[in-house]
Amino acid sequence: MDLTEYFDAVDFEVLNKNTRLSPNHSFGTVLEKNTLACSGSNLGKADIAIVGVPFETKDNELVASSVPDAIRKELYQLAAPGKIKVIDLGNLKQAQTLKGNYYALRDITDYLAELNVTVLVLGGSEDFAYGICQAFRGNQFFTFSAVDAFLDVRKGKEAYDNQNYLSRIFTKQPDIFQFSLVGYQRHHVPAALFEKTKGVGEHLSLGALKDSIVLAEPIFRNSDFVAVDFGTLKHSEVKGKRKLPNGLGGEEICQLAKYAGLSRRLKTFALFEVNDDKAADGLNVALAAESAWYFIEGVLQRSHADPQVEEHFVVHKVEIWQVETPLVFYEDNTTGQWWLRLQTMGNSFVFLACSEQDYLEASHNEIPEIYLKYVQKIDELLK
Repeated sequence: MDLTEYFDAVDFEVLNKNTRLSPNHSFGTVLEKNTLACSGSNLGKADIAIVGVPFETKDNELVASSVPDAIRKELYQLAAPGKIKVIDLGNLKQAQTLKGNYYALRDITDYLAELNVTVLVLGGSEDFAYGICQAFRGNQFFTFSAVDAFLDVRKGKEAYDNQNYLSRIFTKQPDIFQFSLVGYQRHHVPAALFEKTKGVGEHLSLGALKDSIVLAEPIFRNSDFVAVDFGTLKHSEVKGKRKLPNGLGGEEICQLAKYAGLSRRLKTFALFEVNDDKAADGLNVALAAESAWYFIEGVLQRSHADPQVEEHFVVHKVEIWQVETPLVFYEDNTTGQWWLRLQTMGNSFVFLACSEQDYLEASHNEIPEIYLKYVQKIDELLK
């Protein structure tokens, strides 16, 4: 597959002008070298591929956007994060139809996933998550997490929109294994609305996330795709498009980006709805660049320890009187991460991320809620 047909290449000469750091330390210089070295048949040698989406959907029409290049101008100025091969494929070319853009993003994501190259999407409106999710339509354990103040579902057939894209995802992929909404605001999302979602739901309200941001870590560790709606970030701090008085701030979104990068399972991380309006003073764009940087650092620091191998893992078997077989937890003694082993068919097992709190609940003879959700969903898959 020749990806050059899908993209307008980056003008590195323009973007790497007037860097604050010396070329030896500038991320933009490293990106340029990696992009040249990993072109063509060497694409599979890259660790991360940056994909720009230079348009947004409004009223069922595409509107051009300068967001990807605005983020690049900030990102290229930052320090090189370390020994990791990040390349920049450029900006997605506009297809003849709206659906064509979704399918192009689907094909790109699918191809790069086959090469084991993680995708970092810069720009675009949230509805482009639909195209990315389509790349995982053959994965029965596909898990998608959205960082958003709102739950973007609507009734009936409506135009493609950033406020109804989840409805389309759930319609096309009703068997999605898990969907999680992270940072939602309870005054914007009625509890009954969650009934319109599909799959296992591990949802975190804004309050719960601010009380303990680490709660998001196992959710992202289970995710194949994480999307962030920059439009719903706290307006007074980072100028989110939706002008919300409450929301996640800069440090929090960078920490979440780091958690996403640390996930060995994650294939795609997208920064949608970024605000490059002049009134935003460049704050939203600058934060998007820093979030991308911390995501990349997370990928660099990924642990490749596999609970199926059991090296570096402590196995905890917990008996609960209501459950026929013991619950089996795996503790990574190098990272402190926890996993829950569940049986699928015959002697086949799947390992799903969990928290130490889940293990502690089981130790006190309580069935962890996440265990019940996963067992129910796996039973559905086996029918």
